Order: sequence, then structure tokens, then C-alpha cells
Amino acid sequence: MTLGIPCCLQMQHALGDSDIPLIWTPKFREIGVRVLDGGDSSILLRFCPWCGNQLPESLRSEWFEELERREVDPYGDGIPVEFLDERWYESGQGGDPGAP
Repeated sequence: MTLGIPCCLQMQHALGDSDIPLIWTPKFREIGVRVLDGGDSSILLRFCPWCGNQLPESLRSEWFEELERREVDPYGDGIPVEFLDERWYESGQGGDPGAP
């Protein structure tokens, strides 16, 4: 499945369709419903609305903890490039690299 999301074809389609307000945030391993207020907020989904499968656990807390451990400002410009997407947890640098 694309994006490493263990789910269904409907979810794949929804994530690829710009008219559907779902968002995949690879660095946090999150799927959410975009809040349509002009900002970049979303509401985290824990289960697929189509098939009911549990979605991967968010790694948001681990992302911030790993940057703090490295003494990197998560709001600054010095974030290592591998922390801008899923590379940081897929490479085993943080999070649960064995998780989908």
C-alpha cells in the first residue's frame, strides 16, 4: 500500500484526491481530517472511516523528543532533513521502526 498505510483502496484514493480533506503527515505518521479554516490544523484519525482498520500510532511525541534529545529547535530552521518526513523513524533513529 502507498505511504506505508495499512488500510484500503478507499483511503488511498482519498489521500490522493485534493478535493477530499484528508492529510497524511509523514514525519508524524498521522492521517487526519483537514480543518477547513485556512490554517494547517487537522483532526487525527485513529481508524479508517471506510474499512475500520486501526491506523498507525502517531509518532508526534517521539519526533519532538528525538529533536530535543539532539538539542534541535523543532520550530527553527535547523531541523535535519531526515526529520521532515518518515526517514527518521524508518531508519531506526526514533519512534517504532518496525511499525507500519
